[in-house]
Amino acid sequence: MTTGEKINILLVDDRPENLLVLKATLGSLGCNLVEAQSGKEALKYLLDQEFAVILLDVMMPEMDGFEVARIVREREKSKHTPIIFVTAMFLDDQDAFRGYSVGAVDYIMKPFAPEILRSKVTVFVDLFRKTEEIKRQSEHIRAMEQREYTAKLQATEERLRQEAERERNEARAIRSVLVHAPVGYARLDRNHNFIETNQMFADQFSLSEDVANQSIFTALPGLPPAVREAVENSRPYLVHDLQVYEGTGSETSRYCDLAVWPTSNREQFTGTILIGTDVTERVLLDLQRKDFVATLAHDLQTPVIASDRALLLLLGKIDGNVSPELVSFVQMLKKNNENLLHMIESLLDIYHYEEGAKALYCDEVDLKLLAMTCIDELAALAAEQNVTLISDFPAELHSVFADRTAIRRVITNLLDNSLKFSKGGTVTARARNQADTVVFEVTDNGIGIKPEDKSHLFERYWHGTGHKSYKGSSGLGLYLCRQIIESHNGQIECDTSVAKMTTFRFTLPVRTADDSEPTSDPRRLKQSAV
Repeated sequence: MTTGEKINILLVDDRPENLLVLKATLGSLGCNLVEAQSGKEALKYLLDQEFAVILLDVMMPEMDGFEVARIVREREKSKHTPIIFVTAMFLDDQDAFRGYSVGAVDYIMKPFAPEILRSKVTVFVDLFRKTEEIKRQSEHIRAMEQREYTAKLQATEERLRQEAERERNEARAIRSVLVHAPVGYARLDRNHNFIETNQMFADQFSLSEDVANQSIFTALPGLPPAVREAVENSRPYLVHDLQVYEGTGSETSRYCDLAVWPTSNREQFTGTILIGTDVTERVLLDLQRKDFVATLAHDLQTPVIASDRALLLLLGKIDGNVSPELVSFVQMLKKNNENLLHMIESLLDIYHYEEGAKALYCDEVDLKLLAMTCIDELAALAAEQNVTLISDFPAELHSVFADRTAIRRVITNLLDNSLKFSKGGTVTARARNQADTVVFEVTDNGIGIKPEDKSHLFERYWHGTGHKSYKGSSGLGLYLCRQIIESHNGQIECDTSVAKMTTFRFTLPVRTADDSEPTSDPRRLKQSAV
């Protein structure tokens, strides 16, 4: 029913004069009064029209009012339409109950008072009008909600479309970058099978055919154990200067820095990314530089040793006729020559350690006795620096199987460094047994180490920054210490966790009957992992 349309009232009576009376009584309501002279005619109108109320005569031929009411209530469309019985017959309680049971809401007895009939009908007309208004408002709200929902749905679809297009563009851009990037790229699934590789990665690792869906361990059987373990255990790993191709004849060996990085989606492992950066040129230049330095150091060693012996002979032949200034000058030359010889020997040792060519002469070493010897030798320097040199060793310290001369060099270097930077303080050397290793520490309360310097301490030629720089240092001491300790399968580190205290700590394994001798492995030294 639309706004402004008249409300229908159905009048059902088999006598025309009765219908005329009803129309006269209800005409002032402004409703559309529909007349039906039989039950069948009334039911026909109810099929396609809605009525605010039905005024239904009880006594009619063929189909009485009770039967019509029952059928009206059975139909879905009209089952809620109010029915008022209009009758001239006396109704007992049983007839009244029958009428109410089939759906009547009220009875009007003939003859009736027009005002009462209009009043009752008006109630149902107003109720119908309000119900229809509520329906229209509900439909209007639903229509608005539907339009809003449709608009939001269209906006969401457009946003998703734009996002999908942006993601496709980003994916194309990323893929273009990966394909043409100056680094090797490979992606593995969660089972460590290749999903994709770019040409650079294939060239780096000499992959001559498509390796999609092939296990990395099958395609690259020569992966270092540490890289294989990182891939299998889904953990980040970076290996430097990895030799990926060994050159033969006129061909050049190839090297790369290989990064292993696991990927995840909401903390669930999805695969692994491999990035290979070609460092062949840098490695080859570094090897050439090392060879040049080693050759230069070797060629300089002989004349420097000869100069040292000549200066020693000169000092032995000086008599009382030479001025003290000249004697001091010759002694200074002797000291500088010794420093130069020490630097040359350090360079040669570093070269040999890095190339795995340093011979280690190992035997059982009493670390406590060796350390006490070093402390005694440095007692004069400690007194000169006004430093208290303390030793703290247990009565029973395990022996280690090591090169005595090399380990003595490490202890002396660590003590010497601490003494230089601890003027007026204390330096403590201590050791302890720990499982199958011996831990050796040198601690001082000197000027300390800057946080930004700590990661560079064991680098070659590094001298420190600011006040920590020491003019007499070659920048090789700690680097050589690291080479020596690692060649003994040990570890060395610097600990600054205690305020104003610096501790250099190294560990050496205790040798058992089944242990093999320490070796200097050039591959382990060249492939530093973080």
